[in-house]
Amino acid sequence: MRHHLIACAAGGAIRRTAAALVIALSLAGASGCATLRATIHGYQEGPDGIAREQQRLRDALVRGDFTTALAWREDDQLLRALTRATSAYYASQFQRAGALLDSAALLADDRITASLSRDALALLTSDNARPYQPRPTERLFIAYYGMLAYARADGWEDAAVEARRMVALIEQREGGCEPGEQPLHAALEHLAGAVFERAGRAQEARVAYRAAHRILDAAPERPAQPGPDQGEVLVVLERGFVAHRVTEQINVFFGDDDADSAYAARRAGRARDHDDGYWMAVAFPALRRGARPLREAVTASTDASSADVMRLATVIDDAADADDRRDRVGMMARAMARASAKYALTKVVKDKQGEAAGKLANFGASLLERADVRSWHLLPQEVQLIRIAVPAGRRSVRLDLPDRRGPVRSVELGQVTVRPGEVTIVPYRLWDDAPSVPVVAARGGSRDGSAAE
Repeated sequence: MRHHLIACAAGGAIRRTAAALVIALSLAGASGCATLRATIHGYQEGPDGIAREQQRLRDALVRGDFTTALAWREDDQLLRALTRATSAYYASQFQRAGALLDSAALLADDRITASLSRDALALLTSDNARPYQPRPTERLFIAYYGMLAYARADGWEDAAVEARRMVALIEQREGGCEPGEQPLHAALEHLAGAVFERAGRAQEARVAYRAAHRILDAAPERPAQPGPDQGEVLVVLERGFVAHRVTEQINVFFGDDDADSAYAARRAGRARDHDDGYWMAVAFPALRRGARPLREAVTASTDASSADVMRLATVIDDAADADDRRDRVGMMARAMARASAKYALTKVVKDKQGEAAGKLANFGASLLERADVRSWHLLPQEVQLIRIAVPAGRRSVRLDLPDRRGPVRSVELGQVTVRPGEVTIVPYRLWDDAPSVPVVAARGGSRDGSAAE
């Protein structure tokens, strides 16, 4: 049998066919309602291909609508915990964020074991039927946000526990770490060292600093010691949103026009239909990045004389891209297995119910083929660590940002208390080009979000 393969673009009338949706519903079954919702939402795209639901949640956080963000619903239990934890963190509900992230970490560990029933459903629908599995970079950020949430609540021992979790995850990747992940791993190791230092764990701090230097030379092995009347400010600057995943799809038509098919048509007493054949849809996720980050262009200063001690810039998109490359082989293997299973099902329907039913089943199978674009899409695109030495006392911290449309723009982060010989951690998120509300983690700070006096 000869096959004619015609590659065509995704989309078209097949996806909008109401009859195909009926077949899709029957294929998914009652247990696949969440899968079907994820598939349907996948067709609703916002700017630059991002799923519209994801864009709405991002928009809510950017405008500070934490009521909407905290009430956001996700079908997947783990994704629901992660999105609510992120929203709680930026809404200054740090204890709630920490508790949600603790639960998310345990659930992420449990999901290492695959679910055979959900994998079987994925063979007839799409990868959206599988439980969401956080990628290595996302697992690091579970510990990252937990660490900063407890630090913000002045719970330094709990913050140190999350720092250990983060360091352990980085150590698991040692030897298999790609170049695009190294700046992130080094920055997180250094940040863990600062948390250990604030928690009074000097030995663990030294180990973390050395590990950061081993990963990346730009990370100092031993941070410079401030003067007798000086302390340090470590600004943890987050910018933008991590690259989002979009669906790419290839449709391939297999047509039959050989002698055997023509003979079979004549024996059946029907005319030869040259449109007989099978549409095979293969969908896969692709990363789409946002605007280019500024990296080292940002500077930090205070209302007193200050001196740079260290600067590390990392782009989360690079680490996310490395995660995607590792997933690609398994994802394509599942896609091909799914295409074969759907083809076999379509043939059974066609043989038992006739040509029209077979085509309808084919349309339904194609409609359900949608890439799994689920991710923790609220992560920042970039994290910068800027460490400066300043005189002890009550200090106002400022960021200077280059502006493509004009002169350098300054953003005030608020006031923090700097104590001699200590490092004060100042996290701050810039959602886009506009200043955002600062999140300051300073020892002695109150648990409701105000800075330390």
